[in-house]
Amino acid sequence: MNRVPWIALFLIAACAGVAEAAEATEVKILARGAWPHLPTHASAGIGTDRAPLTRVLRSEVELAKAAGSGARITAAKEFKVAEVDFSKRMIVAVEDGTQPMVGISGGGAPSALYAVAIVRIDRDDDAKAMVIRWRRVPRGKEQGILTRPLEAVLVDKFDGEVTFDRLPPSDAPEKTKEPPVAGKVVVPAARAFWPEGWPPEAARKEWSIRDEAELIDARLRAPEPVLERMRAEAKARYAKVLKVEGIDFAKRMVVGVSAGVQPAGARVEVTRAELDPDGKTMTVIWKIHPPAKGQAEIAHPAEVVLLDRFAGTLRFRQDVANGE
Repeated sequence: MNRVPWIALFLIAACAGVAEAAEATEVKILARGAWPHLPTHASAGIGTDRAPLTRVLRSEVELAKAAGSGARITAAKEFKVAEVDFSKRMIVAVEDGTQPMVGISGGGAPSALYAVAIVRIDRDDDAKAMVIRWRRVPRGKEQGILTRPLEAVLVDKFDGEVTFDRLPPSDAPEKTKEPPVAGKVVVPAARAFWPEGWPPEAARKEWSIRDEAELIDARLRAPEPVLERMRAEAKARYAKVLKVEGIDFAKRMVVGVSAGVQPAGARVEVTRAELDPDGKTMTVIWKIHPPAKGQAEIAHPAEVVLLDRFAGTLRFRQDVANGE
């Protein structure tokens, strides 16, 4: 009969004990709720560009780079088409973020005074050239407040050189002669206007609130009673979403995770939180549940959870393997 030396048995038992001790401890989630308060887009900056932006977009990748990953949904909706087929079409766009925001008559909110309009497209197949002619036009009453007016048109795909020609404003004191047509005039397949341009999409966000001071942005400057009211309002919003009567930050903390811009109907779930064996680090694990197919809107889904307060390091990890 073979006998295992006692030292070997001791080492095996010791290793088993270390392996068992190295396992993370799951932390109980006390409450959870969807967080609907995150914007889909960040501010693009108003009146900061040195010149209007002109774009020629020949692929979905180029559209996403210019207008965000959700633009394949939102652009098609604005063009009133089922989808933008880049095998047959392309997008040309002009965005004007150079105008100052000025007050308007009647005491309304400040707005840029001019919209932009693509007024003619010339295509010269012999020269393999296309010219996009555009100008500023007075803001229409139906256009509301303009911050970064942008017009885009959907045209047949063209692989030649595309240039932009800025014409004088339509209300210029001196009328100028329209330039001659170079080749033939292209009729757009669709046209769309964005009063706020294509601002960047809000990024994915992971956050925690461990005391009441973190309920509002630390950069805010206002009298203390005003800041206290803002903190109370924020605390009430979290309590409402979490379906709890109140939050005692001496004992609890709020942790939130967002997925960035997604098709409407997508859902974020914090699946679990784990405390590392050393007790110094907590890992919050989350995943995205995709929406039903055919969604024509975008959203910024997020979830917040209530946990026992933890003063150590917080980490976040997306569970891609177990996403639906």
